[in-house]
Amino acid sequence: MSKHKIEPYVIGLTGLSGAGKSFYVNRLKVKFGSDITIVGFDDYYKPLQEQHIDEHGEANYDLPTALYSDKFHEDLLKLLEYHPVLIRKYQFEHYDAPEVVETVYPAPIILVEGLFVMEFKPVDALLDYRIFIECDTELCFDRRLKRDIAERNIPRERSLHQWNFHVMPAYNNFIQPHKDRCDLVIENNGPAEENVEFIIQQIRNNAHPTVIQEVFSKFNP
Repeated sequence: MSKHKIEPYVIGLTGLSGAGKSFYVNRLKVKFGSDITIVGFDDYYKPLQEQHIDEHGEANYDLPTALYSDKFHEDLLKLLEYHPVLIRKYQFEHYDAPEVVETVYPAPIILVEGLFVMEFKPVDALLDYRIFIECDTELCFDRRLKRDIAERNIPRERSLHQWNFHVMPAYNNFIQPHKDRCDLVIENNGPAEENVEFIIQQIRNNAHPTVIQEVFSKFNP
């Protein structure tokens, strides 16, 4: 089948920071391989000098305005037309790290993940299926704190400040309100593999016939 005639199936994935979005992204990547493309909103953050600075002098990355949403939308449209895009990987807190540019290739299934993917109407309008990852807030906090310190070199006090004054207000204002209109709400303390299989079945049941023929004719669970 000619690739350019495939009508990709677009999945949106969101949830509180630390809820476990990466687990589902990674599991679906393992399941589908090159038939799925992951587009992360985290790679579209504006540089520090363009971020809103709060009253404590800290940059607030947990606002919809913190990201290049128009560029994200443009790249997603290109992928839907089966054109590859170049994405500059965002280096959290590693400002001196060398620039990493990654080519993201189109695929029959596109997984769009990030905090605000459903908050931006042009992006949300492109989604065929919406998934909300729900998780105990304390567990999310613990995961976020460990990640900030170990992977992003963020001091503990700054991480605590961000959680209380940036992360939770953003969740309450821009993320959680979309939960009730999602097609699937996953309680991320339950049977994770069953959830993965359910998502796969939803793709099989709802994707365009061109996707089903291209992907599931060779799908190996």
